[in-house]
Amino acid sequence: MRFTDEPAPGYTAFPIGTLQVFTVKVAGIKRGLQWPLDVFGFVAVSDSIDNNRNIIFNRTRNNCQTLTEKDRYFVLTGPTRAVVWPAHVTIEVKLTMKGTTESEDKDLSFLAVPLSSSHAARYSYLFRRYKTSKVSTLEFTFGHIVESVEATIFVRVIDGSWPDSCCGQFAAFSTGVREKGFRTIDSQKIILLDSRGEKVLVTGDGEIELLRHVVSVEKRGTLKVYVKSWDWETSKGKKNVAEDEWVFAPQEAKRSYGRLDTGFCKMEVTVAWSLISYEPVVLNV
Repeated sequence: MRFTDEPAPGYTAFPIGTLQVFTVKVAGIKRGLQWPLDVFGFVAVSDSIDNNRNIIFNRTRNNCQTLTEKDRYFVLTGPTRAVVWPAHVTIEVKLTMKGTTESEDKDLSFLAVPLSSSHAARYSYLFRRYKTSKVSTLEFTFGHIVESVEATIFVRVIDGSWPDSCCGQFAAFSTGVREKGFRTIDSQKIILLDSRGEKVLVTGDGEIELLRHVVSVEKRGTLKVYVKSWDWETSKGKKNVAEDEWVFAPQEAKRSYGRLDTGFCKMEVTVAWSLISYEPVVLNV
């Protein structure tokens, strides 16, 4: 949201190429490791804008994520701003498997590797990279989003309430102009929140506590924000499902507003738009 409310000075911000992180998962394990795995640590990306880690996964030892053979995907929480690419980008990983005691903890993945591209893209496309360490292989699903702007998404309940008995998933889809021969980003889901069988957390003022907020959107494409809710009826062994979506046209600044309706509550979606700058971020201290 660097230039949502204030214009960029001079000609320092544009719709530019960015890296969208869709998913990170453990594609394989070896050396006798067995599922499930209790994992903590971090996954981050960094670009040429600053030297800071842009965290996309972060768990402490007391708040591990349990990965199973059927569900190997990490619950992502970032990035906190758009990642500029194909300028220099580094993927940094430090993941640890929790043991019975701290002395029995073991490294799952320890990496710091550059991400390079040989494709001078005119269109957005989907791609995967595999990074292998001594005991595991991680699979990253990325999108190279060309001529993109940054969208920061917020969802707030404005009518009704979200029941404690309802699970929920909030997601975004970023579409773009297609190029023949390359995998499109259009159907690739960006999970903003998946309650995974638990209640959806809502603040006192109705704000849905999304885990991810920032999405890169091609200026020539669209941004779709989607919600799905479900409630298990134990007596009938069925689940009731409600879905809704709202499509936004990308902007270079200011905010856009939309609505989602699950039947039991209505929600306002706010998208804060911003251009992206190659200039380093300077903090006033």
